[in-house]
Amino acid sequence: MQAIDTPSASVAAADVASRPAGWFFNPHVQIAIGAVLVTASELLLKKGATAAAGSSWLGIDALASWWTWGGIVTYVLSFASWLYVLRYVPLGLAFGLINGVHVLVPLASWAFLHEAVSGRRWSGIALVLVGIVLIAGNVAKAEERL
Repeated sequence: MQAIDTPSASVAAADVASRPAGWFFNPHVQIAIGAVLVTASELLLKKGATAAAGSSWLGIDALASWWTWGGIVTYVLSFASWLYVLRYVPLGLAFGLINGVHVLVPLASWAFLHEAVSGRRWSGIALVLVGIVLIAGNVAKAEERL
């Protein structure tokens, strides 16, 4: 049976060919890096917000904390990574994969900030993981065809 060359397959093949070489520039690696950076950003911003001495209702006083600035920097880096990903991966797919953040943030909050994670939340984390594995499996199959 002959494969049908669809416009989306041609675009995907062209995107793969036009990517810079190296594992670091693989968009799927960048999705993982972006998720880790967003997780780090959220943890740092939380530390900055709680370290703020004042009681400004807007949280402006948190800008005096280095934790907050570290969070801002890691967030900007994650944004740059996300823009790179969007050049090569369809948004619907990239968005599904970046949702690993919904696993990483609660786990990191539990591990580093000693926040409680309820049983319901653990169940939700498990469901998100299953969804990510299903999406990633489909991506791997699609890339094998290219």
